[in-house]
Amino acid sequence: MASLQQISQQIARRELDAAGSALRKLVRQKSNPDIDWPMAMALAGQLGDQDAALAAAQNWRAQSPADPQRLITEITALGTAAQHKDAARLARELQKNPRAAADGYYLEAFYQARFGKREKTLELCRKALSLHRDHAPAWEQIALLNGYEDRNADILEMLALEKRLRAPDQLIALYYALGRAFDHAGDADQAFSYISKGAALRNNSAPFDLRPLLAYLERLRGSFTHDFVEQHGNGDAGDGLVFTLSAPRSGTTLIEQILATAPSVTPTGEHTILRSAALALGGMEPPDIARAAKFQQKDWRKIAQTYLDGLRRRFGPGAFYTDKTLINYYYGGLIRILFPAAKVIWLHRDPRDVVWSCFRSRINANQWAQNLDTACGFIKAHYQACAYWSDLLGDRLISIEYEELVNAPDEASARIFNHVGIERPDDWRDFYKSANPVATASLAQVREPLNAKGVGSWRRYEKYLAPVYDRHFR
Repeated sequence: MASLQQISQQIARRELDAAGSALRKLVRQKSNPDIDWPMAMALAGQLGDQDAALAAAQNWRAQSPADPQRLITEITALGTAAQHKDAARLARELQKNPRAAADGYYLEAFYQARFGKREKTLELCRKALSLHRDHAPAWEQIALLNGYEDRNADILEMLALEKRLRAPDQLIALYYALGRAFDHAGDADQAFSYISKGAALRNNSAPFDLRPLLAYLERLRGSFTHDFVEQHGNGDAGDGLVFTLSAPRSGTTLIEQILATAPSVTPTGEHTILRSAALALGGMEPPDIARAAKFQQKDWRKIAQTYLDGLRRRFGPGAFYTDKTLINYYYGGLIRILFPAAKVIWLHRDPRDVVWSCFRSRINANQWAQNLDTACGFIKAHYQACAYWSDLLGDRLISIEYEELVNAPDEASARIFNHVGIERPDDWRDFYKSANPVATASLAQVREPLNAKGVGSWRRYEKYLAPVYDRHFR
């Protein structure tokens, strides 16, 4: 059996499929005390294997079941693997530890929020604050849900907390909480100031360089040419699969929840199942694609089946699956080859609203959103990539305007359901009543009836944003 060091070397050599297989075998060694489980989790992260990461986290905690840090690690891994109920349950175990009870209440709140349980979430956040008055993430969750007991009093409490905090991660959470609180209070100047503080602190610790991403997208377009995808394929596979290629904060969660009002649709949200299945390519760089030129249909079919098996294992059997993973815009060409019968939705939203929504939201995956110029560059590159995939995918892809969806929902939703091939339910407008878990920054918005409140949201901050937008969106 390969050691962790050998698996690490396989990853360095881009033998990713072999590394993934070896790691999955290794994490089954539950009782082995000599395995460095944090290292195993890190390697699983490099491979995008959320199930292996969860198994490693569970094995690590098994060695010391009551250790708070190991509990938190397993809770986080459960949530990442879409096991939100189990994550909330384990958070209640953490509440039994006096040193970590506040974190336990906050983490349970975090996962209860994903099921739309607003009042329960706020109650748990207040419990966390009663035990640890400086718990900034609890304040951030309260602000995200606009759930103040007394907004002015809560703002004053958070401002006092700002003077006490020193840890950057706590300050970042507090700054975003204050940004939302001042936004809710109608004070755009203070809101922008605190959101900018949070973004700057994140950017200082991990600045994002857009240039490698732009070069990578160009390499993808050069690899997945019309000729290449026409020479390869997987028959008529993909019936029942629905992918979105849209930018973050564009309304994909809304579309997924609307589609999921049909009983035949299983929403899968965002995950790394396609990324993990694609390890058989060795990666998505031109040398890997060049090797794939020798693939036969059975090779593509194996990758496709790995993806489908991953969906069914995690989400159960279904006639239709939606996949709104944020990095799908990398995979337009691969989706075209693996799943020729799949349906794809490209949801456009005014890029000025998208950039502002991303900038004001603390989403760890969106490092590019920590700087407004970088965010504008990313969104432009994202749109250009999706335009290329749109041409490549042809009538498999439908383009929808977010503004059309919220202002003319009957017409837009009819187009979406017709494209997917599902009869639109009579109660489709009741999507916000669903108990489906939502693990994105839209978790509060999709619990409301359809509305156009997000259209033109950037204009409240026009004096700060217009000079940046003028450089990018003319």
